[in-house]
Amino acid sequence: MKQYITYFTLITKFIFRRSLFAAVAVILLHAGQYEQVYAFEATGTAESNGSEYELYQDKVPPRPSVRKVRFEGNDTYPAMVLQEIIATEAPGFFRKLLFWKKEGFEYAENELRRDVIRIRNFYNRRGFLDARVQYDVYTGRKPHFRNVIFLITENEPIRIDSIHIRFRADDETVESITSDRSYNRALRQNPLREGNRYELIRFPDVENLFLDTFRNLGYAFPKISMQGEVDSLARSAVLNIELDPGPKSYFDTFEVEGAETVSEDYILRESDLRPGDMFTQRKLINARREVFGHHLFRFATVGLPEQPRDSTVHVLIRVREFPLRSIELRGGLGSEEIVRGLVSWTHRNPFATAHRFSVTLRGSFIEQRANMEYLFPYVINTYGSFSVSPFAQRLNETSFLLQKGGVNNSYIYQYRQNLVGTIGYEYSQNKLITRNTDAALPDSTQFFNVSSLQLSGFYSQSFIDQGQGWAIRPNAEISGFFGTGTLQFEKLSLDVRRFINFSRRTQLALRIDSGILFAREIDQLPANILLYTGGSNSVRGYGRNQVGPKRAVFNSAGDFETYLPVGGSSRITFNTELRQELGFLMRGFGMVVFLDGGQVWSDYDDTRLHDLKFGAGAGLRYRSPIGPIRLDFGYKLNPDDEDLQIYDGVEYGGRLARWGIHFSIGQAF
Repeated sequence: MKQYITYFTLITKFIFRRSLFAAVAVILLHAGQYEQVYAFEATGTAESNGSEYELYQDKVPPRPSVRKVRFEGNDTYPAMVLQEIIATEAPGFFRKLLFWKKEGFEYAENELRRDVIRIRNFYNRRGFLDARVQYDVYTGRKPHFRNVIFLITENEPIRIDSIHIRFRADDETVESITSDRSYNRALRQNPLREGNRYELIRFPDVENLFLDTFRNLGYAFPKISMQGEVDSLARSAVLNIELDPGPKSYFDTFEVEGAETVSEDYILRESDLRPGDMFTQRKLINARREVFGHHLFRFATVGLPEQPRDSTVHVLIRVREFPLRSIELRGGLGSEEIVRGLVSWTHRNPFATAHRFSVTLRGSFIEQRANMEYLFPYVINTYGSFSVSPFAQRLNETSFLLQKGGVNNSYIYQYRQNLVGTIGYEYSQNKLITRNTDAALPDSTQFFNVSSLQLSGFYSQSFIDQGQGWAIRPNAEISGFFGTGTLQFEKLSLDVRRFINFSRRTQLALRIDSGILFAREIDQLPANILLYTGGSNSVRGYGRNQVGPKRAVFNSAGDFETYLPVGGSSRITFNTELRQELGFLMRGFGMVVFLDGGQVWSDYDDTRLHDLKFGAGAGLRYRSPIGPIRLDFGYKLNPDDEDLQIYDGVEYGGRLARWGIHFSIGQAF
């Protein structure tokens, strides 16, 4: 019995070493059927019952590969930071699961020596001039595995003992600069202050800090020089900074390159730069943003060409125009809308006025919409624009069918690319067909007009839709003011999002969306005006608009058919999503885990947080060339009978009633 156990152990051992032939040879050898095993190429050793056999494989031994990388003595900088600057890399947890992928993570002695230099330079440029770095390598679980340890001795860093700032300017200029708040703010933001580490890597940051400060004070051609005197024995340094602001400058002449269908004067007006104005770098940045943000230009730069260091400034503006006419086609798939499509034709310079005219058709199984838009890009100033957009819409929800036509007028004020405000007015005529609960009765039809003032805003710490930092979207709609329109109501909503990056591949996304509706008789408002939540973009695990109060619907025989949402006057929705990129499996691939919650109340006085419905689950993400692909599996954590399609004690939803599958391809239009 012991011998058979030994055979099994040997077989397992050689199979996992990818040497099935050698394992069979051992069995035959112990069975006495063969007396000798002939060599192929590489040798191996197997022990059984005190005997030793030379076994051979017909494969080249695997090349040494890095299995682990560790750092010791790195008190100031974590291993995550140091790993980014070296070339030696070990597979992560998920990569190790792909045991069939043997390529990559090769061990190279020369690269280890270069990594030592990289780490030492990293520390030297951050004030640790006496840092010492060594490495040690030992064999891992398998003979070709290598575990690497970098041994770091940081020693005491060099610290700044004093800072001497000297101006090359007259007393009046020095007094004007040093008394300015922006200059004193730069002194506080300077990372090289007394008591801090003497970091050479910070020199460019400090130079750019003072250069930007002077340029925004009107000095177009400043010069900054920095030198340090290091006392290695005392572990201290003296930092000398020389500031030469140069003459105060003013915009004088302008040159435009690349204009084809519009005049140079129009581009200068869009840039908001005028001769005689005091130069500031902030104005140059704003000018580039405004010109580049114009719908006519695909590319724009605004800068200073080579010129004498003088009190007058010559500005060069380069632009490249889009084609005057273009057609845009987009499409997508989703579990709710099934198919989405968009066709848009745009003329970017009708009547040679640099205005924009477009016709757009978009449609899905839920919504179809056609609209025209005429945009005036310069209203009041370069930040403002005005659009007129007549439209026709058909919205087919589970509980109602809306047919709508009207016109929307909007004034958009884009102060920055990530800070936008809009004031709009919409007038529309509406036909609403509401599905009755009793199939024997005809559906009810309403005709009404909506005359509403709409206010909205957007702020983000990053550019629009980049998903970084904070993003805030407030909205307000006031209908029926001054007795216009059929309906009188006020609707307020606030969408707040927060994105927290734990690493380059891991992000926590948070969102809360709330809304409230005020009207004299809420229950008399049309169904499309009310608030809803639930679905792939709100509370996952639930169907579209299926969170909140519902009503039962029966077929012609009087049997229960389904529940339909009725909406409400108060809504709260939140989303928590942990996103993890898995680029080692496939470029652009990732996964998420999420917890969503939300509720809709018929009356805002009844709003209670303990009524929230929750959905949790996981999903897959892929950034494809045709747009983002999303697949989420949501599970209802605390559903009631209506959520599970249970009526009068009978289950109509089936076993999968607690689950919701949400699939989407392409952007939501």
